[in-house]
Amino acid sequence: MFFFENGLKATVMSTELMIEANVSKKVLYESLDIAKEFEAKYSAYKYDSLLSKINKFSGLKAIECSAEELEIFKKALEIAKVSNGLFDPTIGVLTQGLYGFGTGCAKIPSATELQKYKKLVDYKALKISDSDIFLVQKGMKLDLGGIGKGYVSDKIMQHLIKRGATKAIVSVGGEICSFGKKYNIAIKNPFSDGNFGVIKTSKDLVSISTSGDYERYITSKENHHILDTQSAKSNHYYSSLTVIKNSLEATLLDAVATIAFNSKRSELKSIAKKFEVAIIAITPLQEISFENFSNLNIKSFESFPFI
Repeated sequence: MFFFENGLKATVMSTELMIEANVSKKVLYESLDIAKEFEAKYSAYKYDSLLSKINKFSGLKAIECSAEELEIFKKALEIAKVSNGLFDPTIGVLTQGLYGFGTGCAKIPSATELQKYKKLVDYKALKISDSDIFLVQKGMKLDLGGIGKGYVSDKIMQHLIKRGATKAIVSVGGEICSFGKKYNIAIKNPFSDGNFGVIKTSKDLVSISTSGDYERYITSKENHHILDTQSAKSNHYYSSLTVIKNSLEATLLDAVATIAFNSKRSELKSIAKKFEVAIIAITPLQEISFENFSNLNIKSFESFPFI
């Protein structure tokens, strides 16, 4: 971790956290603690985390939780319902389990394994009350990787605003929120080093989420980590997809990026309208789709030619 003028950078949640805000160093430390506390409680890779405990007792018993602890699970379940399972937090049996993403023992599962275990991906078997959470089927696993970084980005920004920030940008592994200043936010070129383009924000609140096949994969991009909940495999509609919204909703955008990434180009327009977002999608053939930009309150977007 290191500090710079009005900001810090640190590695947490297996990714880079970057904060820039006109607040004290004490508030920056508090913001870092938000990310650390989230990782300790909701990481699928920490054996003593709350999430690991829920997974351990799948099919056996409900786990008692506070209202605060249940908040992210309720948000995840709500998005799963709205998307009819295109986003599904019970995908852990595939991501952590069969494929082993993030475990250090990643592998490509057999067709037989996929057929057997994809049946355990079912948000309808996730039951949440006001005081507990239960995975109904034994062997099910929660994975908040498709929503967690956005959630932490939102929480940190909310904290900064509460503590008096009048301008700030927060990035948790590329899940970005900003307000109060005009920022230039780059979108990585998915085919080479450098950037595909730059989003030039206004001073209004904006959230941005990008997913790409180049981020994590097994052996090659053919086996990237953004799995389709129905096929249990990687789709190849896009190499990069960015979602933008005029509000503090990085939690939602984190999930919507997954939903859109696993949807055909013909479906992007309806997804953009449904969630009131703008979408920039880049296919493996370097074709680009822009959806719903007319309602987007950013200063401009500048794209560069692919090299």
